[in-house]
Amino acid sequence: MRPHLPFLLLLILAACLPPPAACHNPPPPPPHHRHPRQSRNTSTVVTAALIAAASLLALFLLYLCAAIAVRRFRRPRGALGLEPSAAAGSSSRAAAFLRRHGLHHHRPNFTYEQLRAATAGFDAARKLGDGGFGTVFLAHLPPGGRPAAVKRLHLPPSPSPSFPSAAATTITKSFCNEVLILSALRHPHLVRLHGFCADPRALLLVYDFVPNGTLSHHLHRLRQTRAAAGPSPPPLPWRTRLAMAAQIASALEYLHFGVKPPVVHRDVTTSNIFVEADMRARLGDFGLSRLLAPPDACATGAGGARELVCCTAPQGTPGYLDPDYHRSFQLTEKSDVYSFGVVVLELVTGLRPVDVGRERRDVTLADWVVAKIQVGELREVVDPPVLGEGPGVMASVEAVAELAFRCVAPDKDDRPDAREVLAELRRIQGMLPEFPPGHKGS
Repeated sequence: MRPHLPFLLLLILAACLPPPAACHNPPPPPPHHRHPRQSRNTSTVVTAALIAAASLLALFLLYLCAAIAVRRFRRPRGALGLEPSAAAGSSSRAAAFLRRHGLHHHRPNFTYEQLRAATAGFDAARKLGDGGFGTVFLAHLPPGGRPAAVKRLHLPPSPSPSFPSAAATTITKSFCNEVLILSALRHPHLVRLHGFCADPRALLLVYDFVPNGTLSHHLHRLRQTRAAAGPSPPPLPWRTRLAMAAQIASALEYLHFGVKPPVVHRDVTTSNIFVEADMRARLGDFGLSRLLAPPDACATGAGGARELVCCTAPQGTPGYLDPDYHRSFQLTEKSDVYSFGVVVLELVTGLRPVDVGRERRDVTLADWVVAKIQVGELREVVDPPVLGEGPGVMASVEAVAELAFRCVAPDKDDRPDAREVLAELRRIQGMLPEFPPGHKGS
C-alpha cells in the first residue's frame, strides 16, 4: 500500500467517530427528559459525519482511478514496439522451458546484441526470406565472420504476461519446439541448429547458412530474394532431382527410425528444403515438428503395435497436408511420407502443389498427377526440361512417379514408410548410368 493511503483511511475513520468532547460529558438523560434542541444537535452531527465520510471515500476512489489511468498511459514500450510485459513474458516462458529440459547448456547461447550486430541491425538487405513465424537474416558471427542464418520470430503484443495472445503462445511453442528437437539431431541432410537467444526484445534461432536458396526456388526458377540480381536459376537436371529426393528420404528415415522417440517434421515442403552450393539438399524449419508417443486413447490401433501417434489439430502447408491426418487428427510418420510424395511430384512435374488457375478438380498437384498416372498420361505433366533429356531417363521418371503415387495414397496404411521409400529411390538411382567424375550423389 502507498504511504499516503493509511492517512486517508484515518481521516475517514475520524470523520465517522463522535467529537472528542463527547467522551467527557455525563451520560445523556433518558429520552423523555432530553430537550428537543439537544436531539436536533445530535442528528446534525451524525449527518455531517456521514456526509464527510462519503465525500472522502468518493475522493479516494477517484484518486485510485486516476492513478491507474496515468500508470497505464505512461507505461514504456519495448524495442520492438511491444508491451514489455508481453515480450518479457514470452522470453521468460521460453527460458523456463529450456532450463526445465536442460537445453540452455546444449548450444552456445548468443546475446541479442551479438546477433543484432552480426545482422547489421537486422538489415533488410540481409533478409534471406520470410517464414510463417519470422524472418531469416544472413549473419556473420564472430570470430572470423563465419556465415549463419538467424531467424527472428515475430512476437505480437499480449494483454499481459499472465494472459498471452494465442499468436504469441504459438510462436513461443514453435521456438521451444525447434530448440528441443534440433538439439538432439545429427544428420548430413538436416539443417543444424547452432544456438538461440530468448530475449525480451525477440526470440532468435541460429542455423547453418545454406547458400543456394530453397528447392522451391530452383524448381520454379525464382530468384532467392526480390532484390537478388542476375538471372533465374537454370532447370535442375533429372539426376540432381533424383539425388535430392534420396537425400531428403534419408533424412526422413533418420527422423522416423533413427531417433527415439521418433520425430514427425509435419511441414515437408520444397520451401523447407535448402540447397547447398554443390546441390545437396537439407531439410529445415522444425517449428511444427512433433515427437511421437505410444498409442493412446485416441488411437484406433488398426496400424498395429508398432504405430506411434500424436493426437493434435492438423497443421501444415496447403497442398502438402495429409488428408488422413486432416480427417482423424492422428499424426503419424506416414503424414511426412504423404508430404514427401507431393515434393517428389513437384520434382517430376516442376509444378506448384496448389494452383487455383487449374480446373477445380486439378487445383492440388497430387489429385491432378494421380489422375494422369491412372489413365497412362504421365508424360503430359512431366517437366519439359526433363523430357528434353531424352528417352534414357523416362524409365526412372516413371518409376519415381509410381513411388510418389503410393506415397500420396489417401489411406495412410497404403503408403510405404520412409525406409521403403529410401530403398526404392536408391534402386531407381541404380537404373541411371554411373555418376560423372566429381559429382556427389546421396
